[in-house]
Amino acid sequence: MVLLCACEPAPPPPTRELVHLRGTPYQRGLQHGQQLKSKIHSFYTTLLTSSLFPYLGREQPDIATLLPQYDDERYQHGQFAYQLLLDSAKSLERSIPLGVRDELHGISDGSGLSYDQVLVLNTFVDTTLAVRGIALAIRQSRAPTVVSVEFEGLGADGVDNDGDGQIDEADEGLLSPYRPVAGASLVEVPPGLTVKVVLKDPDGVDPATVRFGLGDTVYTADTGLTMVTPTPDVLEVRLTVPQPLPIGASLALVVSAGDLKLLDKPAPTHASFMRDEEILFTVKGAGLLPAQVQRPPLTDGRTRPPSVALSLAGPATLGGQPLVAQHFALLDANTSHKHTAVFVHHPDHGPGFAVVGWAGIVWGFAGLNQAGVGIACNPSDTLDNSVVGSVLDQVADLSTATLVARGTPIGFAERLALEQATDVAGVEQTFASLSHAYGWACVAGDAAGGQRAIEVDSDIFKEGSKGIYPFGPGDQLASVGLGDLVLGSDYARNAVDVTSFTVAGQRVVPQSAWATTFFRSRRAVAWLEQQVRAGYGQLDAAAVEALLADPTVVDASDSMNAVVLELASRRLHSAMGQVPATAAPFETLELDAELSK
Repeated sequence: MVLLCACEPAPPPPTRELVHLRGTPYQRGLQHGQQLKSKIHSFYTTLLTSSLFPYLGREQPDIATLLPQYDDERYQHGQFAYQLLLDSAKSLERSIPLGVRDELHGISDGSGLSYDQVLVLNTFVDTTLAVRGIALAIRQSRAPTVVSVEFEGLGADGVDNDGDGQIDEADEGLLSPYRPVAGASLVEVPPGLTVKVVLKDPDGVDPATVRFGLGDTVYTADTGLTMVTPTPDVLEVRLTVPQPLPIGASLALVVSAGDLKLLDKPAPTHASFMRDEEILFTVKGAGLLPAQVQRPPLTDGRTRPPSVALSLAGPATLGGQPLVAQHFALLDANTSHKHTAVFVHHPDHGPGFAVVGWAGIVWGFAGLNQAGVGIACNPSDTLDNSVVGSVLDQVADLSTATLVARGTPIGFAERLALEQATDVAGVEQTFASLSHAYGWACVAGDAAGGQRAIEVDSDIFKEGSKGIYPFGPGDQLASVGLGDLVLGSDYARNAVDVTSFTVAGQRVVPQSAWATTFFRSRRAVAWLEQQVRAGYGQLDAAAVEALLADPTVVDASDSMNAVVLELASRRLHSAMGQVPATAAPFETLELDAELSK
């Protein structure tokens, strides 16, 4: 029986299903397909056919500039997305355990969808994220880049502004070459700020598109920015703030610009725009080192929070109770929330488990098993992914190269861990035994209070880690104390996920240099860390539910579900079925009781 976290009993939202699946993998898949037949058809049609396929289709022109195979007739007439995803699905199928393939066949037989359609539905996420990342990286390579940033006058202010232990160096305020960082670029900047940003683009930077945002003020060529073009491909932009900045403030200078070349594919005609670049700094009086400065919260209405996840235990929680939590956001498309489900598996062999997911899909991004092991995973944009690897394997002749994912999609990795693991060491062992299709940042916890973050990529550059980057609270990479892990949609330990290089004229750079989620993730994590620090030792399931529902970490349009797992008592709280997910109440599932039915 599902219990509601509310004062008065209320019926569960009609879009949220509780589905018990029993027996062999095929039998469980058949039950899944039969019970949710109409929703599976609806989900496939509305999410993939009507939403995702057209979305991916818009990436075709950018991808075809690098890989001309995608101009082939097979990928025309609206078939680009389906054929691309099916090619990858057939490749990924080789890494899916046989039992899970049987389950997919059961869903197909039960629902009436073809096996290929069920396979695409269960593998599209990792492939889509990898292809989207490649298209975005290609697009960013055409847009203006920040060459350098100079905060003028810092070479004689008597302060170590860059945190390198030296005071008043000649280049103290110069960030050249400019590189995005997780913390502040500079600290203790004088309140009378003058900053120069050098932008570069082979087609020239359009001065009319340049924007500098600082606090609530936006500066343009007409409102405070001065610009010089020393060469056709370079634009130097200078801002002197008209009023002194607040003493001790932490601020982000947000830089955006487009180029002068207009493209007509995809329509309408458009320039290439860089992502919003956020340069964090503090004003004199803050008294913080660069690594101590936290980014401002996502309350400006300009950006949306990505997925976030938490592991809390020991000194962080009330009574030391171990918790895993997540608010997952990616693509609702006015569809996903209508097809949500909690699947309780009663397998013939091994521990029972539950996953929070969607009709037709055998996995979820969060789950809990009978041993009290909980897992939650967030996407982490990276070019160290299997689709890029497939391109590199074909780099000798890109005229016939295609984008094909390889390895194990994260949902199947989580399923395998829930089926096998009795503690976080088992989760890490399962993840380490697999080759991963894309980049993910995961947290795992167990009933005994074990905590582990596991970041994965595809290790296409053979960097010696085999694509696995585990750490715990004691490593202080994503923690404010010894009982917490706070993850967003970027890497903490695997921060330099690739070494910069160029292939076929395309630059491959770390995620911090191109991913649109990077700054959003850093800001969401910073806010969550502040809340965790403030509530240390008093956090329980209800408090964490409130954190996940705070607008600061809620994507109001693409929130897909929110989950809190109480590991020792094996309770699963989930909010979904509405947009955002936390507009719905959290419902409580007692896993032990459900498995005894």
